[in-house]
Amino acid sequence: MKLALLVIDMQNSFELQAAAGKIVPRVVKVIQACHDKHIPVFFSQHHDPDRNSVLNKFWNNPIDRGTHQWQLIPDVENTMDHEKDVIIEKCRNDAFHQTPLKEQLLALNVDTVAIVGCLTNLCCENTARAAHDNDFNVLFLKDGNAASKKEYHKASIMNLEYGFGKVPTCQEFIDML
Repeated sequence: MKLALLVIDMQNSFELQAAAGKIVPRVVKVIQACHDKHIPVFFSQHHDPDRNSVLNKFWNNPIDRGTHQWQLIPDVENTMDHEKDVIIEKCRNDAFHQTPLKEQLLALNVDTVAIVGCLTNLCCENTARAAHDNDFNVLFLKDGNAASKKEYHKASIMNLEYGFGKVPTCQEFIDML
């Protein structure tokens, strides 16, 4: 298994959800463990340049590139290895959509992605499904993802575990490294 970690949208815009889910310390610990094991880490940052997109019209709460809302949550930002970690800028819920993520993973011979971040039922789940559709094995860290409601989080975990990947805890993931 050749693994990479995908840290999805751990941005200030989603800080309330990350805090409510108490995921930031666990995500930081997972990032640090991956760094220690020389596992590549990719961070996605969402922004909404197309004000006419269906996504933007649906939410009507755009994230503008370069703003405070777009920046990574400080504890996560401080964990980054700015020389080795990769930032993927995305404009859709799926971190693979019209980004170089798949090509960069394949260039590293990655066959398995572990996913943490915000929001469980939107960008994280969509990215997990896209990873699966792109022939990557998926590890979706169930206590390393957060949603705006517990029900949304639980539903996503159930769906992903049923047909798209494994859903270990952050500690279980670290223990298997």
